[in-house]
Amino acid sequence: MKSADRWALRCYPPSFRDRYGEELTALVEDVGPSRRRTAGLVLGAARAWVSPAFAGPDSTRGRLQASVATVWMAWCAGFLLTPATFKALLDPPGPGTGETVRRLLDLSAAFFVLGWVIALVGAALLAVPTLAPALRARQWSVLRPLAPAALLGLLEAVGLVAIVLFARGPTPLMVVAASAWLVGLVALLVSAGAGPAVLLARLRPDVALLRLPAVLTLGLALSLVGLCVTAAVAVLVAGDAALAGAFAPVGGAVAVAGLASVTALVSSTRGVLALRSHAR
Repeated sequence: MKSADRWALRCYPPSFRDRYGEELTALVEDVGPSRRRTAGLVLGAARAWVSPAFAGPDSTRGRLQASVATVWMAWCAGFLLTPATFKALLDPPGPGTGETVRRLLDLSAAFFVLGWVIALVGAALLAVPTLAPALRARQWSVLRPLAPAALLGLLEAVGLVAIVLFARGPTPLMVVAASAWLVGLVALLVSAGAGPAVLLARLRPDVALLRLPAVLTLGLALSLVGLCVTAAVAVLVAGDAALAGAFAPVGGAVAVAGLASVTALVSSTRGVLALRSHAR
């Protein structure tokens, strides 16, 4: 089997690999290698993540776990839209940033704060009963999925302090440093979203522990939708003049946050529906 095929197989969701992983691996080994097959595996992995199927006695737990992980990753992908629009529209204020824009940004900030409160409460509800016993037993390896985010967070914090302290205008060196910091920020968000999702898959909490966090994902998804809508409307009302020509990158951030909010809303709704079916 080619390394590309192995990578593609690892891209499938844990629930899919648990149920069909051995059969799919055997099928790939029996069929001759080709680029078309590898592309098909990658597309199949994407479809499995977008529309996962859960069956068997563990289906409800798998659905709730997927909802919690997906909504968390969507939040990590979209929550920075609020500080980004504040920076673009109010630092410094440009033409078009009147009272309406400021109120929209204040409302976006309220959704931002509400989302983080919900996310932290949900994380605590899962971490205390699942992660705490492992840490008391000094099973430090359980924290390994969180290590990349912790390291990148430290590097980003040091880099930001260095940029603030030693910035001397838009010199070539500062442009390179700022660009590297932004790339690191994207990597931090990816690892901060994926790390806890991987940790959750390894801990495999039961339905009872996932019940309330799964309900909270709906609130987190709605907070992300509200954040996205208010920030997007603020950008449209302010116009390109207020963004000093940065309409394209801010528009891209709005698009990413919009896609993340739709994904979060769909996944959280599926989780709540699974809970209702389980309760019957």
